[in-house]
Amino acid sequence: MLIETGIDRLDELLQGGLPPITNTLLYAAPFIGKDIIAKHYALTGLRNGEPIIFVLTDRSFMDMKQEMNQLDTNFSAYEDKGMVRYIDVYSKSVELDETGPNVTFVDSPINREQITASIIKAEKVFNEEYERHRLILDSLSTLVVYSDAKAVFRFLQVVSGTCQRMGSTSIFTMTRGMHEELEVQTIKHLMDGVIEMKEEGARMQIRVQGCGEVVSRNWIDYLLEQEEVKLTGAFRMSRVA
Repeated sequence: MLIETGIDRLDELLQGGLPPITNTLLYAAPFIGKDIIAKHYALTGLRNGEPIIFVLTDRSFMDMKQEMNQLDTNFSAYEDKGMVRYIDVYSKSVELDETGPNVTFVDSPINREQITASIIKAEKVFNEEYERHRLILDSLSTLVVYSDAKAVFRFLQVVSGTCQRMGSTSIFTMTRGMHEELEVQTIKHLMDGVIEMKEEGARMQIRVQGCGEVVSRNWIDYLLEQEEVKLTGAFRMSRVA
């Protein structure tokens, strides 16, 4: 069974969704829909009975909580059921004094060992009760800024393998335009697929690399409408593996 992203025509492009127990890089510039896809991915999983782990490096867990509640007023109910866990790598680094249930605070983005241990602990909790779960790490770019690409590559090598062993279908975000091409290709090397977004003049486009069998690997036009990403370009072609 494929893992729905919650973006209807993106799921159509993916022949139904992401392959289960895989790691996908969501690679895009700011403000063109990357966060919208990530949040819909998390919310769709919750609606399908799949809990979510948020690993947050550039916003607090309270920020994510508020954004998810704006997207779906039932989000708090999923939290109350224990289906949402946060690993907040942001708050302590900027001296925010926040507390809450189901959240683990990491003191610094360079404390990669604690991030890894926190992910493993959260996944073990979900594995006791649920057949599968989802994970979003937002964002790898922040980790690279605080250290270097080689260190993040080693960290991601461990985390991506751990997520697969634990049965997670994971999305890792990365900001387009912040990194050297070698750094990007190094990160892509560890992924099972890439969803890439770009802005060309007045056009916004998306394409899929890897991610199993898809309809097309061409750039597809899309629009942003409030909290929705709507693919408008045609991609009805023969299946592409």
